[in-house]
Amino acid sequence: MQQDNSSFWSDIKAYEEQLAKSPNSFCFVRLSEVYLTVGLIDDALHTARQGVTIHPGYLGGQRALAMACHAKGLNDECLAALKLVTVGMPEDQQSQKLLGRLSADAGDHDAARQAFRTVLEFVPDDVESRMQLESLEFAVGSTDTSPSADEDDGEEIIEDLEEYEEIDILEEDEPVSESVSQEPPFKAELTAEPTRDPLSTATLAEQYVKQGIIEKALEIYRSILADDPANSAVSIRIAELAQPESVTAAVKPQGTADNALSALEGWLENIRRVKSCR
Repeated sequence: MQQDNSSFWSDIKAYEEQLAKSPNSFCFVRLSEVYLTVGLIDDALHTARQGVTIHPGYLGGQRALAMACHAKGLNDECLAALKLVTVGMPEDQQSQKLLGRLSADAGDHDAARQAFRTVLEFVPDDVESRMQLESLEFAVGSTDTSPSADEDDGEEIIEDLEEYEEIDILEEDEPVSESVSQEPPFKAELTAEPTRDPLSTATLAEQYVKQGIIEKALEIYRSILADDPANSAVSIRIAELAQPESVTAAVKPQGTADNALSALEGWLENIRRVKSCR
């Protein structure tokens, strides 16, 4: 581990010297990324901003700026840079996912849905993006108080799930007016939920590591480090995961059946919440 850290510092020194000799060098992107890896968020942000000022059309620089801003908690500046990156490089999954989450937190659900749809165009089997998209679409659909819409959605979801047949029967016996009158409190509860993702924890990060999704694990650890820059354990873990060996050492991702089951369980949990609020 000490050798790994020394390698990072060697890279930093080399890039700093290169940038000092040639201020217009594009190596500012790599320098900013390495700064971010070792937890030097302010240095990463300063380097990215200076580079983008010189090369505003360089999408790699805008991406480095977006990641540094995200680590610093500057979501507005991060969103502005991400929009430039995702327009020029729509296949950039990490940028699209981050754009989707930040747009959802900002209340721009249309932009969030579009970002996750774009990810799925390139990677149809991306379970995380599909669940995020379904969650956003479910939130929009829950505002429709039409009795026919509720019945159709209920039939599609409950079909072939015997454990929900009794719940469906009970709902059919309830007056339509009562279910409609209970809808506003449910909407208010949705809007009262915290905007910060409660799953962004070290435990979840390690789950991503086990599944081989190293970039997602790094993103969560960097978010944790942004909240607690003095957390040396997280800094060390970031350095470990940033090494190429961490990708090959990660556990093979779950199969399609496991992912489908996880997505279905998440969907059913949302159904339970809706029914408990009616």
